[in-house]
Amino acid sequence: MSKIVHSSTDLNNTILDHIQSARRKGSSLDLHINSGNRQGIVQIRSGQLLSATTGKLNGNGAVLTLVSLENTTIAIDEQSAPVPKNISLSLEQILHYTSSLQTQSQKQIPVDEEKYLEDALLLFFQFKNKQAAELLLRILRQNRFYYPAWLWQSRLLTRDDYIIKALDEAYRWGNDDRDVWRESRKMRPQLEDIPESVKRCVFCWSLLDEGTTCGHCKASLIVTGQPLASDIKQEEIQQSLVYYHRALEKDPENARIAYTLSLGSFNLKQYEKALPLMRDAVRLSPQSTLYRKSLSLLLTLAKANDRNPEPEARKAPRHQSSQATVMMVEDSKTSRKVLSMLFERLGYRIVEAENGAEAMAKAQSASIDLILLDLMLPDINGHELLPKLRQLKGMKNIPVIMLTGRQDSTDRLLGIQSGASEYVTKPFDPKKLTELVQQYIKKTRDPNKAPLPSLTTNTLKADQPTAPATGISKQQTGESQKRGTPVISPASVKNSQKSIFVIEDSQTSRKVISMILGRNGYHIHEATTGQEALELAPNIQPDLILLDVMLPDTTGYNILPQLKEMPHIKDLPVVMLTGKTAPSDRMKGMLAGSNEYLTKPFNPQKLLSVIRGYL
Repeated sequence: MSKIVHSSTDLNNTILDHIQSARRKGSSLDLHINSGNRQGIVQIRSGQLLSATTGKLNGNGAVLTLVSLENTTIAIDEQSAPVPKNISLSLEQILHYTSSLQTQSQKQIPVDEEKYLEDALLLFFQFKNKQAAELLLRILRQNRFYYPAWLWQSRLLTRDDYIIKALDEAYRWGNDDRDVWRESRKMRPQLEDIPESVKRCVFCWSLLDEGTTCGHCKASLIVTGQPLASDIKQEEIQQSLVYYHRALEKDPENARIAYTLSLGSFNLKQYEKALPLMRDAVRLSPQSTLYRKSLSLLLTLAKANDRNPEPEARKAPRHQSSQATVMMVEDSKTSRKVLSMLFERLGYRIVEAENGAEAMAKAQSASIDLILLDLMLPDINGHELLPKLRQLKGMKNIPVIMLTGRQDSTDRLLGIQSGASEYVTKPFDPKKLTELVQQYIKKTRDPNKAPLPSLTTNTLKADQPTAPATGISKQQTGESQKRGTPVISPASVKNSQKSIFVIEDSQTSRKVISMILGRNGYHIHEATTGQEALELAPNIQPDLILLDVMLPDTTGYNILPQLKEMPHIKDLPVVMLTGKTAPSDRMKGMLAGSNEYLTKPFNPQKLLSVIRGYL
């Protein structure tokens, strides 16, 4: 059972008190901490302080940020499940740092660290380093332990001693952060025996020597007719270009961004893309001799490339394996898992990418037969990403199916104009989608090859999504009638079949959940609002309830106590399934009467495991 402790001290030592008490008693606790817009968790096992997380922060930076919060609410859970250690500081060191903060602290107007960091990065990639540095400093004045700000601060500095100090701070507080480790490992050797002031690579921020090629990512920093390095780190260049594209959208008259984007495309040998960007740079800054010479060289290289296409005999065969490959570009972990299960059953190899940069990298390293492309991605939208993918070698004619929840006809037109073969809106019919994928893959594969399994065979009939409140799809009913097979009506479902009451307003989520549960033999009842759930509940006999927190007319926290008043619902297990991830939300769910609290995107296997544990 959780207990809640309120604190209103100026510098919150209550969290430290609980940590010290747990160390003395050898307790195993999770401290769920809430302070306005900041939530986090501190985890202690057998009296040892092991882990802390809050927002973008993990490890040392997270625990020091949390213990420095004011006016916190703490929920304490006794937990014994093992957790990975991400804190390297001792309790004595934590006490020392918080004590020094207490003596030096000055009241400041609080800043939204994540918003300020986002704004600073936009300025950074617009080459407005002074403004970017000011925003980063505002973050660090408020929270010295916010190590992403130290990391980016280290990238815009040019004096060796300042770079070393910023890296040391990032490494001290970001001891468990992979990006910090990689940056430190990359930069430490470069900081030995260097001039006091240095220049930085515009793609990977490494220190530059006398030449015109970056020693780390191997990118050429000018447009040249000389051969490019064979070991260019293309992924690092592509990742930086995503940021530069975003910066150019906000500042389209910035010639330097256009030039840098063109230079990046040149290093990737994407001349058709590099040319219009370099023309923009010349148009915006016609007095620049560098830009004019670069444009002239690009025109020459592009013409030479058109005259000397790669001979067919030297091209590597696209299909060296009988197994077709589908690349899924989708930021939702749940959607990727569901689609992977769907297509792996048909014998396809799956390549996953959760953002545009990852899609660009994987498209170059794998032989792709078809792409499923989500429209809304974290770093770029599908309309912008698709032309970039088409520029890659061997990707020009690969079929692309756009998957999106946006149903506006303008979005559909944009999708087709950007190069999509099909535009499928969510929620989609799994059967229709797989049939569509099969049709396109058959066109791209060897026509003499034996056909791939079809959904019209028995391969997937047992896995059809269940229809609401019956567990039987309309298509299955019709096919059963055609074959003369007796149709099972809802009233004749055996009592031994477990039923689950799904209360979820998202049609896509309901379809996905129904597909997962239906193929595992569960009978489904569905409601889309709190009122509909209250009206349906007296007339059904579910064995378990899956409850979303955010409903159109109420919340799961409010509806659950009302459902629990019904005698046949009172003792049923309830699993809350929601996108709300704050520890305080989990606590509210448990207090409302839920048995489990799973966050979206959910792992289908974990969901099934939880359900089976109760049923």
